[in-house]
Amino acid sequence: MIDTVLKQGHESDDPQQRRGLFLVAAFVGFCVIAVVGYLALASYFLRTEAAKTPERAQFFASSIDDALTRLEHLPYVLSVDETTLEALITGDTAGLNPILADIAARAGAEFVYVLDLNGKTIASSNYLDAQSLVDNYYTFRPYFRDAVAGGAGRFYAVGVTTGRPGYFIAEPVRDVDGTIFGVVTVKIGFDDLSRALSGNGELVMVTDEQGVVLASSDSDLIYGYMSPLSDTDRRMVAEQQQFGDRTLFPLDWVQEGERRARLDGTAYVWTKAYLEQEDWSLHLLSEVRESRRLAMLYVAGGVMSLLVLTVAASIYRAAQLRNALVISNADRQRLTREIEERRSAEQKLESARSELAQKEQLAALGQLSASITHELGQPISAMRNYLVAEEIAVDAQPNALWPQLSGLVDRMQRIVDQLRLFGRTSASTTTVFPVHDTIEAAMQLVRHTARDAQTQLNVTVPDALVTLRGRPERFEQVIVNLLRNAIDATEDITDGAVDLTMTEQPGSIVLTVSDNGVGLGGLNIADLSKPFFSTKPSGKGMGLGLAISGQIINEMGGTLYAENGPDQGAVFVITLPKADGSDA
Repeated sequence: MIDTVLKQGHESDDPQQRRGLFLVAAFVGFCVIAVVGYLALASYFLRTEAAKTPERAQFFASSIDDALTRLEHLPYVLSVDETTLEALITGDTAGLNPILADIAARAGAEFVYVLDLNGKTIASSNYLDAQSLVDNYYTFRPYFRDAVAGGAGRFYAVGVTTGRPGYFIAEPVRDVDGTIFGVVTVKIGFDDLSRALSGNGELVMVTDEQGVVLASSDSDLIYGYMSPLSDTDRRMVAEQQQFGDRTLFPLDWVQEGERRARLDGTAYVWTKAYLEQEDWSLHLLSEVRESRRLAMLYVAGGVMSLLVLTVAASIYRAAQLRNALVISNADRQRLTREIEERRSAEQKLESARSELAQKEQLAALGQLSASITHELGQPISAMRNYLVAEEIAVDAQPNALWPQLSGLVDRMQRIVDQLRLFGRTSASTTTVFPVHDTIEAAMQLVRHTARDAQTQLNVTVPDALVTLRGRPERFEQVIVNLLRNAIDATEDITDGAVDLTMTEQPGSIVLTVSDNGVGLGGLNIADLSKPFFSTKPSGKGMGLGLAISGQIINEMGGTLYAENGPDQGAVFVITLPKADGSDA
């Protein structure tokens, strides 16, 4: 026996069994906590809702009071008006009907009408309608009897003529001696009031002193009564025809406590407020199930949160591993980016070194070219003068005596001109200058070159004065360089031609130099603008003209563009901003 008990005790100490018992106990405890939490939250939300509803109920009651008293002054104002009294005394209502119609439209009243002492309507705001109140008798209405007795009449009823519910306000019409001649009545429609209540999203009912629902956010509840009507109440309602042909019906209403009620089987938090204008009550009903549903949502949220935490704990280790892998991949990608950035930096550094060396070379060459042009300019000019003097002495044609020597002198002169163009600097500041004069000066310099190459020069410029801002002598260098390059490109072309065209655009000018020569040969402006790059044969040029021209155009705020012509040859396009006219 003892061995059996010990054996069972050892079996109960099995870890798997203990784990199972723990899970069962945890589940049961969790369910108990969830149920207790639901009950506590439901009770709390119900108390909170009950604490908030009195203020809302009083707000609705005040709003209805305001609606009932909105036109309270109107019957009195009309009762003291001489037109109303005169119509009652004389019986002439032809002029009173339009006045009442206009007043009703402006005040927003459903009807405004005047009754004589017999309860007959002698004038009404709806005198033109098919359901006009004129000639109808309303002696059975309490508001008429109260007004004829000298007081103010107030009454809710369904119109016997229109079948629409409303609130009637009546005042007696007296003469200066206080004699009553009739009654002025204003009807305020109740349909708009019910529609206003339905827009707040809550169940609201307005009941009279007998408990009959006069207005509600749920139209199906109107004309229902919350408690049985006595025989006296039913007889009075029938005599006054208060509800017309509408049938009153009992509501499935059960009061379960001071603040709890049930309507049509649904439990509500019930709040009651009273109106000041009438002996009516306002009932604000908030569903209990909304509070219970909210409590259930909170409990469900707690359960979901616990489940989420459980799932999060189970995947935490896997997330750590994934994070480590992501970090490793990020480090590898970062290292790859750093290697690529270093390679890019090295390439940029090499490019910068190359550009720096090139600029240093250009600077040195500029100084050297200035010295060379200074030293060679006079000897070359002297040699040319000696040759010309000898040709004049023997009466020979130009370049006829020593053509090879003359060619060498011309060749040296072109090289010196290129060096002078490269090394030339100007101490002048920028100024506004006319483009026409600069073009004409450039043409004077290249006309003899074009004539020797048998190339036709065509110039097309607008008649209007166009000005630019810059250094005119440097801009002239650009035009001369482009024209000479175009002439050189057409030197071996039959019927060679070079066209210089200037056009105006808003705020800028476009200067185009085109030729019918050999074209760019697959090159672009970037290739042609590199220093020391030239497509000309040796001795024809140093490859510095376009590099210097591009720099000059950039300094002037413009652009230099080159492309092959549509048929043949090359087209160079300069775009420059116009100068401000005030600087001209």
